[in-house]
Amino acid sequence: MREAPKVPVMTRASPTPVAGITRENFDSHWVDPFVPTPASTRAVLKPLVERNAIRDQIRQPLADAVLEHHSHRERVAARLTALGHDRTAAWIRQQLPRDDRTRKGNFGEVVSSEHLCQRYGYVMPVFKLRYRDNPELPMRGEDVVAFKMTSSQIDAVVIGEAKTVRRFATQTVLDAHERLRTAYNPRPMTLSMLAEILYGMEQMALAEQVDIVSDRLAEGSFPREYWIFLINEVQPPAPFACLDTLPAVVSPLHCVSLPLADFNAFINSVFDSCRPPEAAADAGS
Repeated sequence: MREAPKVPVMTRASPTPVAGITRENFDSHWVDPFVPTPASTRAVLKPLVERNAIRDQIRQPLADAVLEHHSHRERVAARLTALGHDRTAAWIRQQLPRDDRTRKGNFGEVVSSEHLCQRYGYVMPVFKLRYRDNPELPMRGEDVVAFKMTSSQIDAVVIGEAKTVRRFATQTVLDAHERLRTAYNPRPMTLSMLAEILYGMEQMALAEQVDIVSDRLAEGSFPREYWIFLINEVQPPAPFACLDTLPAVVSPLHCVSLPLADFNAFINSVFDSCRPPEAAADAGS
């Protein structure tokens, strides 16, 4: 299948400096939605554009999120108390991947997860990257697993695939869709892991809900959402057009596209900015 023609990365201006950017809200300061062209009847398209001159201000909050997805805040704080700044920084480097492919994959999972949580209010009770077998290997299971919740009640399961590769290819999109199509067969494999972790955290009520939801998904009777997140250096004007060639697509399907200039350098700079909290504060003083 031939690739669509590429167009330059678009950015949108933002005021400088921007006050109040934190680890919990950087998504809304970093990227803006814009009207997709062309529209799609098979998926809800949610293209994003990076604001201009914003990276220096969101890099550290984004790096803080990357670190937290890999290691619990309290664990990092305990290491800081026990080891001090320099040795904790070295420990953090050991916890994070250095392999280029794994970095890209994990970056995509973090950005996608934070976008769902920060922008749409979805709930992610477990950051599964903390439970990886090896820092240098990709995480098993679905890339993104979150929940739509009302109070403490799970209303829907959200399963996402994050594809973070420098060069756009239509096959990447088709592969992501195929992963989603087979995820509920009969249920997402990651749900069992999440339930075990929640039981271990003594979050019994939520863990029991996850088990019940898993059973209902196997019966085909529980609401679900599908998401594809596509991050490339340069993207064509309609990166998800290839989905129109399929006989059917999963539903409801949401497709998020985000072009990032200087793709490799930016991702590496985010991972290299992960450091102990006090060290980060000292560096900014």
